[in-house]
Amino acid sequence: MTRILHVYSSLFGANAELARLVEAALEPTGCEVRSRRVREVALAEDVQPSATKDDLATADDLAWADGFIISSPSHTGLLSASIKAFIDENHDAAVAGAYLNTTFTAMATSAFAHAGQERVVDDLNAAGAAWGCVLVPPSTADPTMNKLDGNPYGLSFVLEHGKIPDADTAAEVLSAHLTRFVAVTEALAPLRSADKSAVPPVPPKNIPPSAADVFS
Repeated sequence: MTRILHVYSSLFGANAELARLVEAALEPTGCEVRSRRVREVALAEDVQPSATKDDLATADDLAWADGFIISSPSHTGLLSASIKAFIDENHDAAVAGAYLNTTFTAMATSAFAHAGQERVVDDLNAAGAAWGCVLVPPSTADPTMNKLDGNPYGLSFVLEHGKIPDADTAAEVLSAHLTRFVAVTEALAPLRSADKSAVPPVPPKNIPPSAADVFS
């Protein structure tokens, strides 16, 4: 069974609400889904209870998944510091090749239509590319994508009063995009199997290198 991990940052609950829509959109594909939030490292005092219902994302979740969906609010035109911290915390595994040919798609939310959504998904896509993932953007090939805002680099959601305003349209767009996302993920299964068998163990952190390591 294909395994999809959705990792998100949420302070006021909009991205947690989006996680529920993602789960519903993925259900007909028959894949297994995990929704996980990141630990909020900035503005933590602002986190609302509605944003804390899912478990925190871990390195084990990343290792489990065949495909990553990463969503972030736009904070002053930039991705969430908490999402960036999560990416940085798992960089060693990426360098070791743990995420090669794992599929990757990015999503963004913001309070205004021109509040940095493209910058957010571009930054997330850059992280996915650095990890060796296969990017699966919405593109302009499916007219359903234009029912939101036509952002071809990653699905973007303009909020109203901190909520997704048209859940039905959002659900339709998510279904169209994520059905394709799962199909691509399934098609890449043989590559991932070959990659994972060749990935060396990730060395433990914070252990000083030996002299042999330094001068080899």
